[in-house]
Amino acid sequence: RLREEAAHQLGEAAVDPATRDINYDQIQAEDLTDEQLAATLAMPPMMAERRVVFLRDVERLGKKARAVLQQVAAAPPADLALIVTARIPKGSRAAFYRDLRKVCRTLEWTTPRAAEIPGWIHDRARRRWKLDLSPAAAQWIAGAVGSDLSTLDAELEKLASLPADRRTDADIRDIVPRTHRIDRWSWLDLVASRDYRRALRELGNVLTSERGVGLVAGLVEQHLLLGLALDAGPAGLRAALSETGRGYLSWKTNAYAKQARAWTVHELDRALRVLHRADRHLKSGRGDHAVLAETLLELGRAENAAR
Repeated sequence: RLREEAAHQLGEAAVDPATRDINYDQIQAEDLTDEQLAATLAMPPMMAERRVVFLRDVERLGKKARAVLQQVAAAPPADLALIVTARIPKGSRAAFYRDLRKVCRTLEWTTPRAAEIPGWIHDRARRRWKLDLSPAAAQWIAGAVGSDLSTLDAELEKLASLPADRRTDADIRDIVPRTHRIDRWSWLDLVASRDYRRALRELGNVLTSERGVGLVAGLVEQHLLLGLALDAGPAGLRAALSETGRGYLSWKTNAYAKQARAWTVHELDRALRVLHRADRHLKSGRGDHAVLAETLLELGRAENAAR
């Protein structure tokens, strides 16, 4: 869905609108023989400077047709804009894809890391669908839908079709139901806000959809961000995220700054040591629930001792 959208945008930008009907070919790779593909790519534009060929799903081309595509892509005619899409099979080592990358300008879609999903939703909603989602709404959608970007985008399109007064956080929770009580991001926020009792109560629920190692990794990252927020404030944190390639988290800088007020630098340092110890225990084979419960209790004891 997103790959198709990007390819269409490239095609529409390259073709002359006045001659679009005769100079813009959209074809499925599986429908072509090598002779048909060669003839299509060799056809000159009519009454325009450029012709556009959008070839979908080139992983379905036969061996001879792949050779034709590689030859044209390596030395394309000046009057041809060639757009191809492919879903590269997992683990594939085929030279075909490697060779295409060398001669083409490539855009790749990979599934974001878990920490990136709400940020992707927030940004996509604003840029593509003109929706101003709250952080809580973005996290709710991520927890309900998962990490498939096409499915997430379809949910955002559904929300965008609603009247503006039907897009509150409460409406979104009704429209996009989820099957588990709490998502990973809400649980990480409980720990970062030092609400250890509730985090402990919800531990069993969050572990139905998450692994302990992933949760601890998320907690380490979040506590490091709290340290940055404590030191530099929201503006400094936003700048640091941009400089380190983590701009996907900038939408939540105000929330991090608010959470950071509950901490001192010394307390964050101690919490990170506790989390690193938890990571070692998990990787040694101890059970997720036991390690995380012990970690929450230790963090809670440290907070009480500091009072």
